[in-house]
Amino acid sequence: MASPSSSSHEPFGIRQLAQRYNTDKAQFVHYLDHYAAHFEHLRDQELRLLELGVKAGGSLQLWRDYFHRATVVGLDINPVEIDDPSGRIKLYTGEQQDEALLDQIGVETAPDGFDIIIDDCAHIGVLARASFWYLFEHHLKSGGVYVIEDWGTGYWDSWVDGVSYQPGKAGFSYGLYRVTRGIARLQRSPLGRLPLVNRFLRVAKALSMKPEYHSHGAGMVGFIKELVDELRVTDSALGLPSFQSKFREISIYQSHLFVTKA
Repeated sequence: MASPSSSSHEPFGIRQLAQRYNTDKAQFVHYLDHYAAHFEHLRDQELRLLELGVKAGGSLQLWRDYFHRATVVGLDINPVEIDDPSGRIKLYTGEQQDEALLDQIGVETAPDGFDIIIDDCAHIGVLARASFWYLFEHHLKSGGVYVIEDWGTGYWDSWVDGVSYQPGKAGFSYGLYRVTRGIARLQRSPLGRLPLVNRFLRVAKALSMKPEYHSHGAGMVGFIKELVDELRVTDSALGLPSFQSKFREISIYQSHLFVTKA
């Protein structure tokens, strides 16, 4: 049987491979199952994979074995040493928001762009946002997948930028619905298409509907909701400019999500 570091194809599933190494991914099998659902068809391809936040490096060994023809790149704020006879693992030390370092990594290991980028780093909204948009724009291939792990930290009171979720009651009423329905009709009318009138109506409707849902936007949760906004739809009937999302799709799961680049 081939050794874990061999270049021959590994027949094992992702759960079995994760048990070989020092990675917390082995403890959360739902993470592994979602990874398998999204990546199983890519296992035989020549890939470039970047993971932000690798701790002892066990996850890099997992990806090396799972994608047996991939170059696997890791970035961590602390120095990491890994025994890798295959030579397919590359390691860098630094911060995830360091754009110069991200450019260096991209040029040296994936000049044509990464196929997969995984953020398992600080799990702090502003840092995750900074590295996401820079890597997504400059170093992720079209059709590539960007994974964000542990976005649920935004609900943790004990986390750096987390705030516990406090359920609330919706303040929206049927009477208010009739008001917003009337505003929407005005927006579609010739009068509502006048720039100043349209702006006033949009603000009025937004303020009216603000209490409709009790939401949460702290930390990583707020950042993830920004990503959902990227898939917004415009109303061509109102003469608004068409919007082309940078995302092909988003798959959101408890604790992590997958963004596919258009």
